[in-house]
Amino acid sequence: MSSFFGFVRLATCACLLVACAGPPPKSAADGLPDYGAEDANLLDDGFSGHLFETSFVPGRAGKDANFEDRVRRAEGIWLVKVDTVSREGGAKSQRYSLVLRPVAALMGELPHEPISLTLSAKNPSFGWLDRMGGAWVGKELLLFARRYREADDAVLHFHGEPNSPELREEIGQIRRAARAQK
Repeated sequence: MSSFFGFVRLATCACLLVACAGPPPKSAADGLPDYGAEDANLLDDGFSGHLFETSFVPGRAGKDANFEDRVRRAEGIWLVKVDTVSREGGAKSQRYSLVLRPVAALMGELPHEPISLTLSAKNPSFGWLDRMGGAWVGKELLLFARRYREADDAVLHFHGEPNSPELREEIGQIRRAARAQK
Protein backbone atom coordinates (compact mmCIF):
# COMPACT_ATOMS: atom_id res chain seq x y z
CA MET A 1 0.00 0.00 0.00
CA SER A 2 2.87 2.41 0.78
CA SER A 3 4.27 1.88 -2.73
CA PHE A 4 0.87 2.89 -4.16
CA PHE A 5 0.93 6.17 -2.16
CA GLY A 6 4.54 6.72 -3.18
CA PHE A 7 3.48 6.38 -6.82
CA VAL A 8 0.57 8.80 -6.31
CA ARG A 9 2.91 11.34 -4.66
CA LEU A 10 5.42 10.98 -7.51
CA ALA A 11 2.70 11.39 -10.15
CA THR A 12 1.29 14.44 -8.34
CA CYS A 13 4.73 16.05 -8.15
CA ALA A 14 5.31 15.36 -11.84
CA CYS A 15 1.96 16.97 -12.77
CA LEU A 16 2.70 20.03 -10.65
CA LEU A 17 6.15 20.35 -12.16
CA VAL A 18 4.71 20.29 -15.70
CA ALA A 19 1.88 22.69 -14.78
CA CYS A 20 4.25 25.20 -13.16
CA ALA A 21 6.89 25.05 -15.86
CA GLY A 22 5.24 27.79 -17.89
CA PRO A 23 4.63 28.01 -21.63
CA PRO A 24 7.18 26.66 -24.07
CA PRO A 25 9.63 29.26 -25.42
CA LYS A 26 8.43 31.23 -28.41
CA SER A 27 10.04 30.61 -31.77
CA ALA A 28 11.65 33.44 -33.72
CA ALA A 29 8.81 33.14 -36.23
CA ASP A 30 5.91 33.67 -33.79
CA GLY A 31 3.65 36.45 -35.04
CA LEU A 32 5.29 36.68 -38.46
CA PRO A 33 3.22 36.30 -41.64
CA ASP A 34 3.64 33.37 -44.01
CA TYR A 35 5.46 34.09 -47.28
CA GLY A 36 2.81 33.78 -49.99
CA ALA A 37 2.69 34.27 -53.75
CA GLU A 38 1.87 37.98 -53.51
CA ASP A 39 4.77 38.50 -51.09
CA ALA A 40 7.11 36.61 -53.43
CA ASN A 41 6.08 38.95 -56.24
CA LEU A 42 6.97 42.04 -54.16
CA LEU A 43 9.94 40.84 -52.10
CA ASP A 44 11.39 38.39 -54.60
CA ASP A 45 14.86 37.90 -53.05
CA GLY A 46 16.38 39.66 -56.01
CA PHE A 47 17.66 42.97 -57.27
CA SER A 48 16.26 45.46 -59.75
CA GLY A 49 17.99 45.34 -63.11
CA HIS A 50 18.54 49.07 -62.72
CA LEU A 51 21.31 48.29 -60.21
CA PHE A 52 23.47 46.63 -62.88
CA GLU A 53 25.19 48.70 -65.50
CA THR A 54 25.45 45.66 -67.76
CA SER A 55 21.73 44.97 -67.97
CA PHE A 56 19.23 46.53 -70.30
CA VAL A 57 16.11 47.28 -68.32
CA PRO A 58 13.43 49.56 -69.76
CA GLY A 59 11.96 52.42 -67.81
CA ARG A 60 13.14 54.05 -64.62
CA ALA A 61 13.76 52.50 -61.21
CA GLY A 62 10.66 52.72 -59.03
CA LYS A 63 8.27 52.89 -61.95
CA ASP A 64 7.41 49.19 -62.07
CA ALA A 65 3.83 48.19 -61.29
CA ASN A 66 4.80 46.68 -57.91
CA PHE A 67 6.84 49.53 -56.48
CA GLU A 68 4.14 51.21 -54.35
CA ASP A 69 2.95 47.86 -52.96
CA ARG A 70 6.57 46.89 -52.26
CA VAL A 71 7.07 50.07 -50.20
CA ARG A 72 3.88 49.38 -48.25
CA ARG A 73 4.69 45.69 -47.67
CA ALA A 74 8.28 46.14 -46.48
CA GLU A 75 8.84 46.38 -42.72
CA GLY A 76 12.20 47.99 -43.40
CA ILE A 77 13.74 50.01 -46.22
CA TRP A 78 17.43 50.49 -45.59
CA LEU A 79 20.32 52.13 -47.35
CA VAL A 80 22.99 49.42 -47.38
CA LYS A 81 26.52 49.14 -48.74
CA VAL A 82 27.85 45.94 -50.31
CA ASP A 83 30.77 44.72 -48.18
CA THR A 84 31.47 41.35 -49.82
CA VAL A 85 30.38 39.37 -52.88
CA SER A 86 31.41 35.70 -52.97
CA ARG A 87 30.63 33.08 -55.58
CA GLU A 88 30.33 29.66 -53.94
CA GLY A 89 29.42 26.06 -54.68
CA GLY A 90 30.07 23.57 -57.43
CA ALA A 91 28.78 23.35 -60.98
CA LYS A 92 25.29 22.21 -59.92
CA SER A 93 24.89 24.32 -56.80
CA GLN A 94 26.39 27.71 -57.57
CA ARG A 95 25.29 30.68 -55.51
CA TYR A 96 26.35 34.16 -54.55
CA SER A 97 26.69 35.19 -50.93
CA LEU A 98 26.53 38.89 -50.22
CA VAL A 99 27.19 40.76 -47.01
CA LEU A 100 25.52 44.16 -46.82
CA ARG A 101 26.35 46.77 -44.19
CA PRO A 102 23.33 48.79 -43.01
CA VAL A 103 24.00 52.52 -43.36
CA ALA A 104 20.66 54.30 -42.76
CA ALA A 105 16.98 53.51 -42.31
CA LEU A 106 14.41 55.10 -44.59
CA MET A 107 11.75 53.03 -42.84
CA GLY A 108 11.83 50.58 -39.94
CA GLU A 109 14.57 49.86 -37.47
CA LEU A 110 18.09 49.75 -38.90
CA PRO A 111 19.73 46.35 -38.26
CA HIS A 112 22.79 46.54 -36.02
CA GLU A 113 24.51 43.59 -37.68
CA PRO A 114 25.54 43.04 -41.33
CA ILE A 115 22.86 41.46 -43.52
CA SER A 116 23.83 38.20 -45.24
CA LEU A 117 21.98 37.24 -48.41
CA THR A 118 22.31 34.19 -50.66
CA LEU A 119 21.21 34.02 -54.29
CA SER A 120 21.07 30.67 -56.07
CA ALA A 121 21.91 30.23 -59.74
CA LYS A 122 18.15 30.06 -60.39
CA ASN A 123 17.67 33.64 -59.17
CA PRO A 124 17.28 36.12 -62.08
CA SER A 125 19.81 38.44 -60.41
CA PHE A 126 22.48 35.71 -60.43
CA GLY A 127 23.53 36.40 -64.04
CA TRP A 128 23.79 40.13 -63.39
CA LEU A 129 25.94 39.50 -60.31
CA ASP A 130 28.04 37.10 -62.38
CA ARG A 131 28.88 39.90 -64.81
CA MET A 132 29.58 42.45 -62.06
CA GLY A 133 31.38 40.22 -59.54
CA GLY A 134 33.65 42.08 -57.15
CA ALA A 135 32.90 45.40 -58.87
CA TRP A 136 29.72 45.44 -56.80
CA VAL A 137 31.69 45.79 -53.54
CA GLY A 138 31.14 49.30 -52.17
CA LYS A 139 27.90 49.83 -54.11
CA GLU A 140 25.07 51.46 -52.16
CA LEU A 141 21.50 50.35 -52.70
CA LEU A 142 18.08 50.46 -51.09
CA LEU A 143 17.02 47.15 -49.57
CA PHE A 144 13.30 46.55 -49.07
CA ALA A 145 12.92 43.78 -46.49
CA ARG A 146 10.44 41.91 -44.35
CA ARG A 147 10.71 38.89 -42.08
CA TYR A 148 8.40 35.96 -42.74
CA ARG A 149 7.65 32.66 -41.06
CA GLU A 150 9.10 29.52 -42.58
CA ALA A 151 8.35 26.63 -40.21
CA ASP A 152 9.74 27.86 -36.85
CA ASP A 153 12.29 30.16 -38.44
CA ALA A 154 12.17 33.86 -39.25
CA VAL A 155 13.45 34.37 -42.81
CA LEU A 156 14.28 37.73 -44.37
CA HIS A 157 12.89 38.25 -47.88
CA PHE A 158 14.04 41.29 -49.82
CA HIS A 159 14.24 43.30 -53.02
CA GLY A 160 17.05 45.72 -53.92
CA GLU A 161 16.65 49.00 -55.81
CA PRO A 162 19.12 51.75 -56.76
CA ASN A 163 19.86 54.46 -54.22
CA SER A 164 18.89 57.78 -55.75
CA PRO A 165 17.38 61.02 -54.41
CA GLU A 166 14.40 60.55 -56.76
CA LEU A 167 13.67 57.05 -55.49
CA ARG A 168 14.04 58.09 -51.83
CA GLU A 169 11.62 60.97 -52.47
CA GLU A 170 9.13 58.63 -54.13
CA ILE A 171 9.34 56.27 -51.14
CA GLY A 172 8.68 59.24 -48.84
CA GLN A 173 5.63 60.28 -50.87
CA ILE A 174 4.17 56.76 -50.75
CA ARG A 175 4.70 56.57 -46.98
CA ARG A 176 3.14 60.01 -46.41
CA ALA A 177 0.11 59.04 -48.51
CA ALA A 178 -0.25 55.78 -46.57
CA ARG A 179 -0.18 57.65 -43.22
CA ALA A 180 -2.77 60.16 -44.50
CA GLN A 181 -5.14 57.30 -45.41
CA LYS A 182 -5.08 55.91 -41.85
